[in-house]
Amino acid sequence: MTFAWESVTVYPYTKKLMATTASRDTTTGTLNEKEIEKFLVENFADAVKSQVNIGKKRNNGVHVVDLLIGGETYTPKGRVRPISNHKGGKLISLKYQEVTGTAEEKVPFEVMKLQDAIDDYGYESAIVVLCGDNGWSWKEEYLSDRFKKRMKSFCPDVTIMSQEEFLLEYSKK
Repeated sequence: MTFAWESVTVYPYTKKLMATTASRDTTTGTLNEKEIEKFLVENFADAVKSQVNIGKKRNNGVHVVDLLIGGETYTPKGRVRPISNHKGGKLISLKYQEVTGTAEEKVPFEVMKLQDAIDDYGYESAIVVLCGDNGWSWKEEYLSDRFKKRMKSFCPDVTIMSQEEFLLEYSKK
């Protein structure tokens, strides 16, 4: 397996190298995440943290969510990634798709992982935000009432919405 190494700004004033198996530029999703985080910081009254360790997944791996809004976190000395105190908050997962790829295939699994985190750690709710306008084959289906109802039947605390819907919803808070 070969890795493409990319330099991206993950945290303010910090340059990090990110390994990816993608043979294309995948930094656009990271830039989109930073724009949404900035929007929330400017428009949302509560705490906004990015790339938060929210606990363990059911396979015992570390679960990192794109954004945690309204929850409590701490950052251990010498670390950059915040860790959730599991005291409330809303989990936000951003799925960015601009070219045909596999991000969209991961949406149903992401919904299930987020519901597990809510059940295991008591988070308020979660939102999967579908970002980008191109490259999606399933976006309309994921945003359809039929699909949302299907997901709500076993993941009642997770919502799926477009980036436009999300920004409109959180510009009011």
